[in-house]
Amino acid sequence: MPQRIVFYFIAFVVLASLVYYGFSRWQDSRLKVDLWTLVPETAAFVVETNNHSELREHLEETALWESFSLLPVTQRFQENMAMLDSVAPGNQRLDRFLDKKNILTSIHVLGKTDVEFVYYIPVVSVGEHRFLRTLTENLVKSPTFTEQSREYQGMLLTDVNNTQLGTSFTYFSYHNNIILSASPVLVEEIVRRIKRGKLTSIATDYKKVNYLSQADVYANVFVNYRALPDLLGLFVQEDLMPQVRYLSSFCRNAMLELKLDRNKLFLNGFSNPETLEGSFQAQLHPSKPRPLEIKLLLPTRTAMLMHFGVGEVARLRDGKAPKDAYSPTIDSLARSFNQEIALAYMESYNMNTSPDKMVIARMESSGKTGARLQALAQQLSKAQNEKIYTEQYGNYTLQLLDLEELPARLFGSLFSGFEQSYVLQLDNYMIFSPDIASLRALIDDINAGEVWGRSVAQKSFLEETLQEGNFSLYLNTVNAWYILNRYVQEENREDLLQNSSLIRRFNQVSVQFARAENQYYTSVLFRRQERSTDSGQEGFEEELTIPFASRLISPPYPIQNAIDRSREVVVQDSMQVLHNITSTGSRGWTDSLQTQVRGSLQQVELGNDKRLRYVFATATRIQAIDNLGRNLEHFPFNVGDTLRLQRLAVFDFEKNRDYRFLVDDALGNLHMFDTRGNAIPGWQPRRMDYRLAATPQHVRVGGRDVILVLLENGYVYALNTKGETYPGFPFSLRVPITSEGVIRAGADLRRSVVTVVTRYGEVVEFNLQGQVVKREQLPRPSKSAMFDLVPDASGRSYIIVRQDQGKVAAFDQDLEELFEKRYVTSTPKIVQYFNFGGGNQVYAITETGPQKTYLYGPDARLIGGRSLESNQAVSIHYNEVGNNYSVYKVFRNELQKLNFKLPN
Repeated sequence: MPQRIVFYFIAFVVLASLVYYGFSRWQDSRLKVDLWTLVPETAAFVVETNNHSELREHLEETALWESFSLLPVTQRFQENMAMLDSVAPGNQRLDRFLDKKNILTSIHVLGKTDVEFVYYIPVVSVGEHRFLRTLTENLVKSPTFTEQSREYQGMLLTDVNNTQLGTSFTYFSYHNNIILSASPVLVEEIVRRIKRGKLTSIATDYKKVNYLSQADVYANVFVNYRALPDLLGLFVQEDLMPQVRYLSSFCRNAMLELKLDRNKLFLNGFSNPETLEGSFQAQLHPSKPRPLEIKLLLPTRTAMLMHFGVGEVARLRDGKAPKDAYSPTIDSLARSFNQEIALAYMESYNMNTSPDKMVIARMESSGKTGARLQALAQQLSKAQNEKIYTEQYGNYTLQLLDLEELPARLFGSLFSGFEQSYVLQLDNYMIFSPDIASLRALIDDINAGEVWGRSVAQKSFLEETLQEGNFSLYLNTVNAWYILNRYVQEENREDLLQNSSLIRRFNQVSVQFARAENQYYTSVLFRRQERSTDSGQEGFEEELTIPFASRLISPPYPIQNAIDRSREVVVQDSMQVLHNITSTGSRGWTDSLQTQVRGSLQQVELGNDKRLRYVFATATRIQAIDNLGRNLEHFPFNVGDTLRLQRLAVFDFEKNRDYRFLVDDALGNLHMFDTRGNAIPGWQPRRMDYRLAATPQHVRVGGRDVILVLLENGYVYALNTKGETYPGFPFSLRVPITSEGVIRAGADLRRSVVTVVTRYGEVVEFNLQGQVVKREQLPRPSKSAMFDLVPDASGRSYIIVRQDQGKVAAFDQDLEELFEKRYVTSTPKIVQYFNFGGGNQVYAITETGPQKTYLYGPDARLIGGRSLESNQAVSIHYNEVGNNYSVYKVFRNELQKLNFKLPN
């Protein structure tokens, strides 16, 4: 009996233990875990989604999926999903299992070299448990996958390898949740986090925030700004990282909602300010957000803009500036700026050149700030024993302050990189640039209306951004493309190129922070620039065709209407008559000449009414006519009855409309005149001993006017306004040249560089002291291959063209081949390059024999799928409002205007 009691007692204990164990396991499995508590604190981003099929459908409806699906990471993910689907049980699929559940995805940086993802997936029903069990069994049976389980700190981890794709992932189950990652290191980190206990959410500050409960929100996005430098450090070169770390310290974390709308991606929410000492937030500590009021000062070619809305601009100063005799004056000047300051980078055209940049700061009082600036200029002049340098450019005065890193000393180290500073005062703003050419270009852009405040596309973009902010970053990825290539790490440049389609499509980006009580309202926008949605046919659409009585012998010269500045053209027929065609297609003025126009037709503002006039050269004369085709007073100038003029250059040295007209003849002689026809001493003639390769070019450097003259025999001259050569000139390139150069003006002659291309394909860079600084040979497949440099209309960008036995190849400014095309004949082609900025580029190649013109887009694909009948160079302009192009062409006795669009 006692033995039976002992037996029953033992059986009861065992049974109770089993029941307790089973109950504990059941209770364990029923215990609901906050997935946010599992995410390691090293995550840079965490994305929470709950309706994946609807998200995918919306992406497809808005054409966003077309862009995202091109990404290599998306394609690899889809390949893996398809293979897992192939072993899924029955007719069930992974997308059905994953749909309509809250899934977290965390993004991490591993070892400062890789980006990895962790997925946190809840399993919410018995059916889903059964699906996963069957799926894992099928994985074991599949020849495509291998599976191996191991124990790590009491957790069972499973490693799955895809033998076909060479990929792998590790997962484990925890309280009815699957944690999965391609990185076993991250999975093990999560296990250790669980074992330490006392789990807290990385998003504790936002535990009551759930944007997914709102309509049209597709994700909660948590941002850990403290981890952003590590993430960006994978792509950005180390010399930029101090600025990246500093700017990232504005806030510590954020929770944002993700919305999608047509071709836009929105992230809106709130960020918590950074509390660490020495952070950007602690330094700036802004209060009231400020509007972006510099829109009329920002060129449309701006690539990146950092805008700071702050009461006292001097708060940006970080105390890193040196202390010297200039410090008190600089401190006083710094205190005279308030409300807003911006750092702008302009579009560059190759990755080997630093982009132009400028600082735009609002003055508290133009009189007070101007006086303090002059006090600093006087102090510098006295200390350096040099006269204050100023230059008049039109109605504006440009002034040099030869003090290294002046903007950094005024506004903090974010504004470094200024070897010297040229200063321009515009309205209530003072603008600083290390290059005087940048300020001249800015004035030209403002006068031409090519600024943000007048751009239809830019105004449309800005309307969707925050109207006031404390810190805003604006990026045009197309304008910034070469800047991105320049500053990305070499090993990641290939990834950048692979993702170029998506990056360039969503070309308008903004990141903004605006103070809202104790947080910052945060807005991030990725926007694909709107394309016109009208139903115009693909290819070319004829707008007008104008027949003439005689054959046309000139290209369509692009001009502007003298009154309203609308776009017009001028053509010349075989009877030597000039015909003006207005923007509406009607015939304007005519002018009967006795000979053909030589070179191009130019426009200048002549006369007291400051209206545009038309200036051009014929074989023996310089002519100027008004908008009715009448000769202006003192014109034409008869240069010489026995001369054969080749081309005309017009220079406005002081930008005060006191023009100089420079022509060259067939013998290489140069003749210069003023607006009254008076010969300029030193130029009657200025003998060059050989024919010119291109139209002479002018640049002003440090108060010196330089006229660059390139001769066909390879000799290079740099002349002053009296026709005298500068020291170091002439010198010989040792080979022929038949195209113009591109001048990059610097602070002085030594730092001003000219790029030319010889007929045999050698790219030569020399400074205006006559010193060759670089030579590089382009591929020359045969001795018949000849090269030319072809600039765009602005002269800021160019391509290099190689012609060889009917083949035409084009190279960019980094000397990378853009395309190569083969044509019917081997005769030289007319090659033109049109760069309207923002990725709007057109290449035109005309065969004069077959009389065909081929137009190509930026991707070198033939526009419209066909050639155009044309026997001259063409004229193309870009219409920003309709996002389309117009081409004027001549063929026999007809002028035609066609409209076309580039593919999206």
